[in-house]
Amino acid sequence: MIGKVLAGIATAGVLAGVLATSAMAAPAATAAASPAKAQRAAKDVFGGTVTAITATELTVKNAKTGSKTFLRTDATVVVKGRNQNATWSEIELNSHVVVRYEARDGKLYAKRVRIGRAHAAGKVESVNGNVITIRTRDGKDVRLTVNSNTKYVKITGKKQRGAGSLSDIHAGTGLIATGSYDASHNFDASLIAYRNK
Repeated sequence: MIGKVLAGIATAGVLAGVLATSAMAAPAATAAASPAKAQRAAKDVFGGTVTAITATELTVKNAKTGSKTFLRTDATVVVKGRNQNATWSEIELNSHVVVRYEARDGKLYAKRVRIGRAHAAGKVESVNGNVITIRTRDGKDVRLTVNSNTKYVKITGKKQRGAGSLSDIHAGTGLIATGSYDASHNFDASLIAYRNK
């Protein structure tokens, strides 16, 4: 069910820039680029969710290809949004990143890190006031908190979406949200995209 939700969201273009690695990496390989150049560009870009970070290392997990750890150098550039300069300390656990890197001496060196928004996806277990509890694919329960600024998108079919609402979300609904984790590891949702059965 969640796979269908994610596919529907990606098809509808919702959160595609944040969640779809290929969409974020696409500008690296233009139609005019030679096949060899396009293949190299795709090989040197890795996107996924931040699972660990220190002052010198960044570990990123991709659902399809596993995890990679990248080393920070003095030349590593960090950006967010529309190429807005950022710092290494702004990279957070569970945020989505795309890393352009260079492999040398059996190690991966981060050349450029683009920060996306943190996201959470799963099936709704319960809705209680402004708290939505979801269970992720790996069996963890995550509490999403919503407020008057949270936006809702309802996926109704292939390339079809519409305005949604909290009242439309109930146990069994598959959803994906972007936002940020607070100090208590609750997830403050700024956008929720969902599809009911």
